[in-house]
Amino acid sequence: MGLQKNFVDNAYVTSVQRLHRGHEDAMKSESRGDAVDGKKEFEMKDSNPAMLPQGLWEVRGYQRIQGDAHVPFSVFAENVVLATGASDAPARLSVEGEDFPFVFHSIANLGLAISKGTLGQSSDPVLIVGAGLSAADAALCAYNNNVSILHVFRKRVDDPGLIFKQLPKTLYPEYHKVYDLMCSQTHTAAAGSATAPASGSFLDYTSFPEHCVVSFQPDMKCVLRSGANLKVFKVSMALVLIGTHPNLFFLKNHGQYLALDPSKPMSCKHNPIEIHPYTFECTKEANLFAMGPLVGDNFVRFLKGGALGIASCLMKRLKKGKLIADGGGGGGGGLV
Repeated sequence: MGLQKNFVDNAYVTSVQRLHRGHEDAMKSESRGDAVDGKKEFEMKDSNPAMLPQGLWEVRGYQRIQGDAHVPFSVFAENVVLATGASDAPARLSVEGEDFPFVFHSIANLGLAISKGTLGQSSDPVLIVGAGLSAADAALCAYNNNVSILHVFRKRVDDPGLIFKQLPKTLYPEYHKVYDLMCSQTHTAAAGSATAPASGSFLDYTSFPEHCVVSFQPDMKCVLRSGANLKVFKVSMALVLIGTHPNLFFLKNHGQYLALDPSKPMSCKHNPIEIHPYTFECTKEANLFAMGPLVGDNFVRFLKGGALGIASCLMKRLKKGKLIADGGGGGGGGLV
């Protein structure tokens, strides 16, 4: 699509803040491409620091190049879009043994183990904890590679709060395949095994609704509890996929002031960023937008929502002359 010039890869943002008059000297130095800590920053195209309006955003960070070399950069933008998702800080069970090396909090570790051949059809089961889309993705990954699965989650299979209840079956057949397994191949306390699988289903899948993890043991065993009953299983690896928390360390107060309830930590589910519903602009900060899990939207991949709303808002402002034209003052577009 010819968008390569718009991307800066291997870049890590360390600070996003409003520019004020106290920054003027620094801006003049940076716009000339002067060295910062001995390393040159990105130049600001067609910039004139004296002409820049107050209230621009300054985004600082560094780009990792060959080896471990870090090159600092500073970018100025009239609009900033927060689209970081929520994968920075995975939620934890806070149970005994969660830091053992066979316990992971990312589905990427499952794919890596399968690709390396350390996990396969003859391995002990992989334990998946959670009943959201990430847990379903992990179940599909293991399912498609014939890896045995123990799937543990706290809710009942008919709980209306399950995400699968909100997904049309025709649009999300892969997730409903997982949900069908969750319902049809549940563990029975009396027999100590799964119920009879549906025709054509993968035999080595067992769901444990209304169960929780008590602990992970050094011998790669996991202790589960349902009511007063305890069960112990040997596993090859455990994936704790119970949600994530956003990490907006680069904003003041870690971005907590942007949340619906600024007195509480930000949470994608319970305390997301407060936005205007149609423009996706933060209600507490003009020209700062947010999309995706940060505002409680799990379906960014299907376009409708934040990306379209923000683009529409910026285009309308551009037509009304409320945005800086290209080349007229140093980066008037949005920065993601």
